[in-house]
Amino acid sequence: MVKIVSNAELNEKDLKALEEKDVEFTYVSNEETLSKELLKDVDIFNTYGKNLDEEAVDLLKSVKWINVMSAGVDNLPKEIYEGKIITNASGIHKIPMAEYSIGLLLSYYKKLLTAYNLQKEGQWDSKLKSDELYNKTGIILGTGEIGKELARLLKAFNVKVIGFNTKGRDVEYFDETYKIDDVNNHLKDADFVVSILPSTAETRGLVGKDFFENMNDEAVFLNIGRGDLITDETLKYVLDNELINHLILDVFNNEPLESDSFVYQYDNITVTPHASARTDLYTERALNMFLENLDNYLNDKELFNTVSYEKGY
Repeated sequence: MVKIVSNAELNEKDLKALEEKDVEFTYVSNEETLSKELLKDVDIFNTYGKNLDEEAVDLLKSVKWINVMSAGVDNLPKEIYEGKIITNASGIHKIPMAEYSIGLLLSYYKKLLTAYNLQKEGQWDSKLKSDELYNKTGIILGTGEIGKELARLLKAFNVKVIGFNTKGRDVEYFDETYKIDDVNNHLKDADFVVSILPSTAETRGLVGKDFFENMNDEAVFLNIGRGDLITDETLKYVLDNELINHLILDVFNNEPLESDSFVYQYDNITVTPHASARTDLYTERALNMFLENLDNYLNDKELFNTVSYEKGY
């Protein structure tokens, strides 16, 4: 019988769904410690991936399949991939993160924060005027499931959507797509840029000073991907010199931000606490993906969402 150990925090309904499968299932809470004895002869380890460090490599050596119930796997050590399948929950974030992006963009263009602050001050400003998403041009860095869903939603606002990916391949809902290497040549055309890029060797520090210098002065930059896309030095330079109109950042190099972080000193930035993917449906969606893949595993079918260490996703 296939043996599964899970240290992903699950509610009773989720646990029951796993226990109903024809498997031997053991749940280990975050307070309990993983051990070689516990993981002996275990086929599958289900986790959120936060504890998979160098120490876990030896513990999980005999495990055949590790399922990570999140999309990000950039923290997994290389050695943990050896001799086993790694899958993630890629695609789980497309609805919440696309909605979050639309919400942040609308909040900025409609000056909702300004209106809220006026409300708190008891002020009625009849001259307050907002902007529109309608007929704008948006660039999306990363044309995977999240980028594609965001592009689909933006079409409702008649936005021209330009996508960038590794090979410049065509993707549904995008008006145009180009290679990511060519992005600097198109930045002047964009009213806003949204990055959904993962953290890989190729993307870390990819967006530098020249990127922002090539953008439209009135443009907005939104990052819901990974914080290491931009170095802190670059971020401070862009904020100090007001190279673009506004930055909206949900991710940072060091999280959580300290209360004295330089980021909080500026008015030309909106900060959210890495929250774009967090909704009440997260665990349910991630578990459903795992259960579907578990059926594939039990029936000797190919697993989906397999992760390559070399690619980083």
